[in-house]
Amino acid sequence: MKKIKYIKLLFAVSASSMLFISCKKEFIDPTKPSVETVAKDVNGLMNLAAGMHSRYSLGRQSPLYNSMVAGGYSVLALKTPNAGNIAEAELETGLTGLPKGNAMVTSLWRECNLLKTESETILDNVNVALIPGDKSGLLAYGSIFYALSVGTLCEFYEKVPLKTELNATFSDRATALAKIVGLLEAADAELAVNAPSAKFLSKMPAGLDVKNTVKALLARYYNMHSMATGTYLASSGTKAITYAAAASATIKSEFRFTAATRNEVAFLSSTVFLHVDSSLGLKNGLAVSPFYNLDPRSGYYINNAGGALFVKGFLTSVTTSIPLYLPGEMQLIIAENQARQSAFPAAKTALDAVRTKTTDAYGIGANQPAYAGTLDAPSLLADIYKQRRLELFMSGMELEDSRRFNRPGPTAPTKERNRNFYPYPAAETDNNPNTPADPAI
Repeated sequence: MKKIKYIKLLFAVSASSMLFISCKKEFIDPTKPSVETVAKDVNGLMNLAAGMHSRYSLGRQSPLYNSMVAGGYSVLALKTPNAGNIAEAELETGLTGLPKGNAMVTSLWRECNLLKTESETILDNVNVALIPGDKSGLLAYGSIFYALSVGTLCEFYEKVPLKTELNATFSDRATALAKIVGLLEAADAELAVNAPSAKFLSKMPAGLDVKNTVKALLARYYNMHSMATGTYLASSGTKAITYAAAASATIKSEFRFTAATRNEVAFLSSTVFLHVDSSLGLKNGLAVSPFYNLDPRSGYYINNAGGALFVKGFLTSVTTSIPLYLPGEMQLIIAENQARQSAFPAAKTALDAVRTKTTDAYGIGANQPAYAGTLDAPSLLADIYKQRRLELFMSGMELEDSRRFNRPGPTAPTKERNRNFYPYPAAETDNNPNTPADPAI
């Protein structure tokens, strides 16, 4: 993308005030400090870090909202009750019915790229911080939100721009994910020596545990990287296991909301994506139907109101927190990579840690019997995928999971997703001649 000089230092931005990225021009918001001004001042960088937290999590245009909702629609887990919600209805239709001008596709692309640019400003100027704890905090935040922005793009788009420049070229997902984990590992090493300062933490919104979030995101994106080319890369899988085991299962790391800075997914859930599929879109031998009667996670994630299934879980109110990662995700990353490496007893142990748990730090229990299927890769991976869908409902990772586990695609008679990747937004294609051709579906 082009070099962005728009810096958001406030905690909330209305959708009407959002600047749209063009790859032909530089946008400068005269009401905000320039990149040059922010980059010279540690307090300016800290304000920018706090603003990134808000850009990612607040509002209907945010990556958090759009990834959670889009992930659910793309794997047939959500249903649109109101055809007037055009963007959501188009996501539910998928295939060629998802146009380049879809509002959610556009917002996801725009906000992630703006967030990437802001995180680059911090990472490029982190040495302005002379106090070690200030520097480690800035490095961690810059790396976390770079990872979340580019990682989210990798979940939905076939290629992504990694350089902020005029007419940017695009990189494949394996290259993008390799850059993500490189940045996160640098942050992890710095945090091992210097904890974020009290000053830095006082300027950040409460709830995000920096050290454990870095480790959890390393596990997540090494896991994605291990299959990004379609052939399993054991070295990345091993790293995913290591970091997943290192992320705390008891310390929460979450986006917190108030009545003023509300959980937008919860606010809109009753009118927009009102209905949930009774088996969360699971098919081809994986369905647990009716899901809400047979797995206690249904009671956590779904409200069965007289046969109409409403979303619940982290969406019960506008002040309900949304976690950056769940303990179950970490165990299932371990299970997946042990299975891909033919360490089947170890894979079963990690899988059973999820299946048999009665609760976790967030109160999510499964209460299922231990895995009793065949100890081979296909059988274990099928159940691991199923558990990911049950455990990580509306996590935003559903489409990526469906591809990585090679589940039936959009053209299969028994399809489990309605797209492979999203089309690039029209505004990108129209303004950047280096935009790749859209995937067929």
